[in-house]
Amino acid sequence: MLKIIATGKGGVGKTTTLTALSQIMAAEGKRVIVFDTDPSMNFALAFGIPFDSVATIMEDKEEINDHLEDEGIDIVGEEVLANNSHLTPEGIRIVVMGAILHGGDGCICSAISLIKILLGYVESTGEYDVALVDSQAGPEVLGRGLASQFDYNIILTEPTAKSSEVSRQVLRMGRDLGVKDTVMVVNMIDEPQDIDRTAEMVGIERSKTFGIRYDRCVVKADKEGGLLADMFPDCDAMSDIRAFASAIL
Repeated sequence: MLKIIATGKGGVGKTTTLTALSQIMAAEGKRVIVFDTDPSMNFALAFGIPFDSVATIMEDKEEINDHLEDEGIDIVGEEVLANNSHLTPEGIRIVVMGAILHGGDGCICSAISLIKILLGYVESTGEYDVALVDSQAGPEVLGRGLASQFDYNIILTEPTAKSSEVSRQVLRMGRDLGVKDTVMVVNMIDEPQDIDRTAEMVGIERSKTFGIRYDRCVVKADKEGGLLADMFPDCDAMSDIRAFASAIL
């Protein structure tokens, strides 16, 4: 199973890019599961899944932990996936970690630990070809070791100094965790040299850096609450995402 995490600064287009990537992979016959570990839960919402229609890992973590202690992941794994995920019409399964429910509840470390256990279970079943993780903004999720021994760290960035600095951090931390390969996607470029300049600022090989052109279709799809791949399948941004997806696969 190919394991991929998307990292980067907030607002750089991780969810938009990953939703399109998951649809492209599913259309090519890949069995795709997505773990939405962003507390904002935008991945599920992008597919038209309301927040209140999916039981999240955070909401049920005490019950899940109790079952794990009593029976183990091999017994309860399928039940957890059935109760805490949603299957899209394309066959993409989305597992939602969820957000902290109340002030003072602490961090999301325990939920991340459960996601790691579920990832291991999913890999052991052989039922999926690709596992995608839509991470929270910034490098913090890598500090919790979620992407240890993953196949790819996809760094989403913009051609700016601030975004590049966060990208440098997630590049380093991904390598510390033993991620096998790293690619960077420079989003919203409006001139070709943006790719070269950003690769140099981040310190990643140009051959592992891809670009997605600035495209008003992305803005339109976001405003209308639709998926880019459904609404504008032939736009410039989708063309660039397909080229990037082809390189990954």
